[in-house]
Amino acid sequence: MTETPDSRASSSITRAAAERRTTSIQDRVIATLPAGAVASSRTIDWTLLACSATEVSAAGGAWLTLARDIDVGAAYDAMIAAVRDDGYTATTDTTGKGAKRLTITGVADDQLLITIYNDTQKIRISSFSQCFRGSLTDG
Repeated sequence: MTETPDSRASSSITRAAAERRTTSIQDRVIATLPAGAVASSRTIDWTLLACSATEVSAAGGAWLTLARDIDVGAAYDAMIAAVRDDGYTATTDTTGKGAKRLTITGVADDQLLITIYNDTQKIRISSFSQCFRGSLTDG
């Protein structure tokens, strides 16, 4: 039986390594924000999501409160540039509330969803690691 590319990638990574990698990318994205733009931040604890019967993904993220409005397009461009050399690609769409959302996806299907809300002075980052061996009962 031949392994799919996804199962080969996920079988070689542990939960801790997947969370570290996703946190690292998330931190690099946050570091691209203009100096003095972030008033406060709060990280979201990791939780497990099912990828298959034998694999899970760690989901986390961050909430940032802005000190001032920022240029959303320029911020997204800087975020993309910060991770492009690591093979990450990006797409944008619009949320149900009309905000422009950036999706950054890695070669191992790890992903960050980023939405900047200047009207409420918030940035929401939802982060999802690549899949790795485990189950939802691993806690």
